[in-house]
Amino acid sequence: MRKLVLMLLIATSFVLASGKLNVINIDKAEKLYKGKKTLFIDARPYKKYQIGTIMGAINIEPKLFDEQKRFLPINRISNIVTFCGGYACKLSDKVAVRLQKAGYKNVFAYKGGYPEWKAAKKPTMGLVRKSTKQTGAYKPTLKPVVINGVKLYLLPEDGEANEDGLVDQFWLYELMKDGKKAPKGIHIVDVRKASQFKAQHINGAISVPFDKKNDKIDTSKFPKDGVIVMHCNSGVLSVEARQSIKDKELQKRVLIYDVSYVCDKKDKNCKLTPNEAL
Repeated sequence: MRKLVLMLLIATSFVLASGKLNVINIDKAEKLYKGKKTLFIDARPYKKYQIGTIMGAINIEPKLFDEQKRFLPINRISNIVTFCGGYACKLSDKVAVRLQKAGYKNVFAYKGGYPEWKAAKKPTMGLVRKSTKQTGAYKPTLKPVVINGVKLYLLPEDGEANEDGLVDQFWLYELMKDGKKAPKGIHIVDVRKASQFKAQHINGAISVPFDKKNDKIDTSKFPKDGVIVMHCNSGVLSVEARQSIKDKELQKRVLIYDVSYVCDKKDKNCKLTPNEAL
């Protein structure tokens, strides 16, 4: 009984902490940004941060908070804005809670995050890389591959197919934009929580949540034909889900679709956007 009460108290404490988050919109975020006295923190994984982020932001992931907190201001009344991959992303909330617990008084959670900021053409930064911009319809740079009878293109990395099993997101996007379903034989599997899937998901996708705590996914729910293309709105959870598959033959036909599915705060006006590659 005492254990149950303790668990409830812990859960309640977390909810209360989360409920105190000072959530702001893009207008407030821009006002703080232009004031030049606010630290912006990108809570996404480092690779995502490298690809592109809000100009001047630093990168602090929730799981690395303790070792990266040395980059934080000494003054606990400094303005700090946390953000990540859009309204569905919770990483910025987790960092904001950690900041509050560390004693910072002026913490703001910008829920629109980098996707909204970038779409509004606000100042951004990222690694300088060779331009891959093409005129006209997008053309994959690698030759097609055939996996389990399905012809597709993989994401190029240094001139060769990406070892993480990433589908060329720009190629697949061209086939799926404007709400179209994936081509025959390509099954989009959403590995996020069922509640997140219910709130918003790609047209034609099926829900098979990845159990991050136990590092497993129920592969019995996968379609038996074609290829499985995992999606999670950031790519990170999909990579972990794919790596958790012990059956190496099955893993060969499991790929990843690195694309953002961004909706407004009312889960409307959703837009599919391929994430940029390094």
